[in-house]
Amino acid sequence: MTVMAQWLGMARRAVPGGGHLPDTDWTIRHRGVGATALAASLSVAVGTGLSGAPLVSALLCGGIPVVLAAMGWLAPVGRRLRATLNSAALMVAAAIAVQLSGAVESQFLLFILVPIVALYEDWAPLAVASLIVVGRSGIPGTVLSASGPGAVPVSAHTDPLVLGSLFALMCVTSLIPMSVLSQSRVAERVRLGRLERQALHDPLTGLANRTLLADRMRQASEACRATGESILVVSVDLDGFKPVNDSFGHAAGDALLVESARRLRGCLRPGDTAARTGGDEFTLLLPGADHMAAADVARRILDALVAPFRVNGSELSLSASLGLAHGTGLDRPEDLASQADTAMYAAKHSGRGRFMIYDEARRRDVHGSMDVNPDDARSWAAYLDTLRAEIAAAKALGLLPEQTRGPETIRRTLESLLAAVRQLPPGPGPARLALPQATALEEFVFHHGLVLQWADSLVEQGIISARMSPGAESFRSGLHRVATRQGSTGTGTRGGQQSTETSGTAG
Repeated sequence: MTVMAQWLGMARRAVPGGGHLPDTDWTIRHRGVGATALAASLSVAVGTGLSGAPLVSALLCGGIPVVLAAMGWLAPVGRRLRATLNSAALMVAAAIAVQLSGAVESQFLLFILVPIVALYEDWAPLAVASLIVVGRSGIPGTVLSASGPGAVPVSAHTDPLVLGSLFALMCVTSLIPMSVLSQSRVAERVRLGRLERQALHDPLTGLANRTLLADRMRQASEACRATGESILVVSVDLDGFKPVNDSFGHAAGDALLVESARRLRGCLRPGDTAARTGGDEFTLLLPGADHMAAADVARRILDALVAPFRVNGSELSLSASLGLAHGTGLDRPEDLASQADTAMYAAKHSGRGRFMIYDEARRRDVHGSMDVNPDDARSWAAYLDTLRAEIAAAKALGLLPEQTRGPETIRRTLESLLAAVRQLPPGPGPARLALPQATALEEFVFHHGLVLQWADSLVEQGIISARMSPGAESFRSGLHRVATRQGSTGTGTRGGQQSTETSGTAG
C-alpha cells in the first residue's frame, strides 16, 4: 500500500490540477470557455430547428448544454467543478452537433475543442470530456428519442469506442504540455519571489531595506491616520562596530550584524518592521506604539544588544545608541525617520550605550543641525581618512611618536560626526546635518583647529602630504561658525556635523 500510495502521489504531482493558475487568468479563461459553450448551445438549438426537428428536440438539444454552462457560471462551488461543468456543456453541444450532422468529417470538431478545454490546465475537465465523447452516441440519441415522433434520426458514425479512445489519447497527451507549463509557472513565481525579496530585503541580514521600509512607513502612516493611533520610529546604531571589523575581519563583522539583526527582530511584535539602513545602522518601525511605550522599547533593545556576542570563538561586547521619535498619521514618515536619527546622534554624542526620545525642547537644546553641502562634507571626511592613514604610516616609520593621541571625548565626537556625514543623501545638497551638544561641539572645533595647525606643520616638514580641499575647508569653516556663534538656539544653531580628526584620533 505504501508503494502504491507513493506512485499515486507522484501521479497527482505530475498531472496538472489547475491550482497553480492565478485567479485572474482562470477567470478570464473560464468566461471565454463559458461564452463558447453558450454560443455552441444556441447554434445547436437553431441547427436542430432548421433541420426539421420538433421544437422540443431543438429546446432539449440547446437547453441541456445551456443549463450546464449556467451552472458552471453561477454555481457557488470550487474552480474545478465549475470548469468541469463548462467543459461538459461545450462537449455535449459538440457531440449533439456531430451526431446530427451525419458527416464523418464533423467528428474533427471534437478534437478541435481539446485545446479549449485544456485552457483550464486541469485534468478533471479533460477526463469528463473524454467520457462524453466515449458515450456521445447515447447523449444525442436519448435527447432526440425523448423528443417524440418526428425526431431527427441518429446518424451512424465511426465506432464510438474507436473515436472515444482516440479522443482520450489526445486529452492525455495534452496533459504533458499543461504539466510543463504548470511547473514552469511555479518556477517563475519562485524566481520572481526571490527577485522581489532581493529587491526589498538586505541580502546579509534578511531585514527590510530602505525601499521596503519607506513603503511600510507610508502604509503605517495611512493606517494610523485612519485610526488616530501613533507611530514609533527607532534609529539604532551599533557602538564600536568598526574596531570589530578592523580587528577580526569582515566575516566576523558580518556575523555580528546577522546576530544583531536576529536580536532586533526578537524585540518586535508581529506587524513591526526592522530594516538595515546602513553598515551598522538599523531602523525599526512600530505602528500603533505611542510615546508611553518608547522607553520600554528602547530598554528592551539595549538589553538585547548588550549581551556578549560570540564571533569566531571570541566573546565580544558592544553597545548601541538609540534615537526614538513618535508621531501620528499626520506626520510625514520621512520627518519621523529624520527625528529618530537626530535623537540617535544626540544619544551617541552623550556617551553611547543609551537612548534619547526626540521632542522639540530637546531638539532646541542638543539636537540642532546645520545646512551643509553633502559633497563638501564628504570631502572633509575623505581628508580625515587620508590624514589618519598618513599619520599612521609616519608613526610606523618612526617619524612621529606613538603616544600621540587626543582626548577620548574628542574621538567620540569625531566618530559621531563622521557617522552623521555617512547619513547624508547623495549629491551636492543642500542637506541637514545633525550636530552634537553645544559643549561637545565647541571642544571638538577648538581641538580640531589645533590638529589642523599640527597637520600643516607636518606637511611643511614633508612628513605627510594630505591637504584640505576647498570644499572640505568650506565645510570646516561652517562647522566653526556654528560652534562659536553666541546666544543661538534651535535648528541650525546646535548640532553635529562631521569633524576632522585630531592628533589623537588621527593617530
